[in-house]
Amino acid sequence: ELKYLGHIITPDGIKHDPGLIDSVKRFPQPTRLKDIQSFLGLTGYYRKFIKDYAKISEPLLAKIRSHQNSKRPPNNIEWSVECTIAFERLKTALTQAPILRTANFNEHFILETDACDYGLGAVLTQEYDNKKFVIAYASRTQTTAERNYFPTEKEALAIYWATKHFRPYL
Repeated sequence: ELKYLGHIITPDGIKHDPGLIDSVKRFPQPTRLKDIQSFLGLTGYYRKFIKDYAKISEPLLAKIRSHQNSKRPPNNIEWSVECTIAFERLKTALTQAPILRTANFNEHFILETDACDYGLGAVLTQEYDNKKFVIAYASRTQTTAERNYFPTEKEALAIYWATKHFRPYL
């Protein structure tokens, strides 16, 4: 095993460093805007391990966006049930994150995409030896304009974005 930039590289693949994940587990519920930003920065570093990261983190990102466009002081946030759910789901998803396999360029890649009302997601996998292996997850939120797209346009956007994102593999 080799530790490298918060990751542990093993013969089976890449996993996150348990020492850094402990800091995520111990992270208290945010009470200020800076706390939300710190938490998202910490979890965002490991977003390739979390399926639908952007979708899960959307309530927290929306809280940041709402404060950027208002005159309210940054120390005064209104924490909601949705924020609590997102906060806990991110912590759980990160502590249960899978080992990401190293890409095998002798095998075919499978790209799965999805779009919802406010986000795009993709999973890059490979299938060999009758098993499916996750190479990486990717996701992002949609822009304000993209949120007005029809569902079929959002799905097409997800395909376009994911193929662009994972181009080195495809």
